[in-house]
Amino acid sequence: MRRLGVALSALGMFYVLGELILHLQNKSLCYTQGCKVIMGLASNEFFILLIGLLLFFSLSLLFLTNPRKNVFPVIDAILVSSLAVEGYLMGIQSFALSQFCEFCLGVFLLIFLIAIIYIFSYRRFTTILGFISFIAVFLGTYLVSPPSLGSGLEHMAYTHYSKGKPSTTWYLFTKKDCLHCAEILSYCLHQYPDDLDLYVCSAEKCSLLLKTLGINTVPVLLIEGKARKEIIVGEKCIMERIRKKKPAFPELLPFGSAGDACTINQSCQ
Repeated sequence: MRRLGVALSALGMFYVLGELILHLQNKSLCYTQGCKVIMGLASNEFFILLIGLLLFFSLSLLFLTNPRKNVFPVIDAILVSSLAVEGYLMGIQSFALSQFCEFCLGVFLLIFLIAIIYIFSYRRFTTILGFISFIAVFLGTYLVSPPSLGSGLEHMAYTHYSKGKPSTTWYLFTKKDCLHCAEILSYCLHQYPDDLDLYVCSAEKCSLLLKTLGINTVPVLLIEGKARKEIIVGEKCIMERIRKKKPAFPELLPFGSAGDACTINQSCQ
């Protein structure tokens, strides 16, 4: 069993090392949409990969030395803290992003298996605290995470307006002192001629969701259809989109400029 622990730790080390080398070349082991989203949100992907490399390297060395009593607390600390961090990462991917990174799942699976092998090989039941931490942090993330994009936003809205049978659902993010937001909302409620299903959400309340998308200004309009989602930022771009009544893609509309948008966390002049 100890050899299996060494093998899995070494596998994890080379797995992360491979991703680290590819990262330096602007490449990746994972090319799924989930990987792009999760890695795109990381503030310092290189630093995160370096920590993962050191983690698996340390476990490899510790298992190779045939751990004794004075080494067990070090392994316990590494595995418990790693499982707690994985609880956060898995929680964010599950509840906030609804996207999964295959590379991240691979790292989690390796840490999970190493912890199981370690517990049964050395009777170190202290590591069970790691699984408890994983569950606690995972569930805690569910309680504090923002809703995933286009899912669960209904209960975050402070106003809902509906007429007819529209084929899309609109989510408009606004703030109280934003005149640009007021203009968009007024047009939608009083002048928009077609069927409409509109949820108006507070940008301050949904600020974490918007920040994960790299958005720090309002108004923001999310249009959710059956086959696509569109995000338009700024009064001019939003008005152009809803008046033309056609998707903004594949031609990407620019984010709102200073003249037609307000920063979420500052007063709008």
